[in-house]
Amino acid sequence: MKKIYLITHGEATHGVNKCVGGWFDSSLTEKGLEQARLVKKKLVDSGAIDDVTKVYSSDLKRCQQTSNEIFSGTQLPIVFDSRLREMSFGKHEGMDQDEHNKLIVPASPTGDRENHRICEGAESRGELFTRVESFIQDVYEKSDSSIAVVTHGFSASFVIAAFQKLKLDSSGYVSYRFEQGKYTVLVEDYLFKNRTLAYLNV
Repeated sequence: MKKIYLITHGEATHGVNKCVGGWFDSSLTEKGLEQARLVKKKLVDSGAIDDVTKVYSSDLKRCQQTSNEIFSGTQLPIVFDSRLREMSFGKHEGMDQDEHNKLIVPASPTGDRENHRICEGAESRGELFTRVESFIQDVYEKSDSSIAVVTHGFSASFVIAAFQKLKLDSSGYVSYRFEQGKYTVLVEDYLFKNRTLAYLNV
């Protein structure tokens, strides 16, 4: 079976400081580094780390730190790819979270949700889906072995959506909850080619 080991970064300074993340280039806290070490221990103890042949990570600092902490000493190549970044929040990046919450315009329950922008300069869900989908097509689809993907809490949902070949108009509703210090396993079986969200938050 071919797998994606999907990992989200741990606690970062923007979260502690109650600022908007997105492309704002924050760092992991000491707790975030410890959460990365916990993921490494789980991957090692389960033997999953031996299944990984290559690591792909968002190029933002908090994900670089996460991937380096988890895969140090393994000799696995780590490729930093901007397509795995979090959704951009445009002019709101680094803004006080409470102020951001007052200014955003949530998408309506129905209608063109995939093209909605919650604040000035923000990415739409459709744009986020399209860039993550291009990563899956360029990297995962051309690989014949398992990989690890290190990304962010919101964009990780779109990794699952693209892996399972959901359509663009589904991107307006896609959402999974990821826990820090844990990882998720996506599995494609060789016989039926089913694509399964096998384990969420291991």
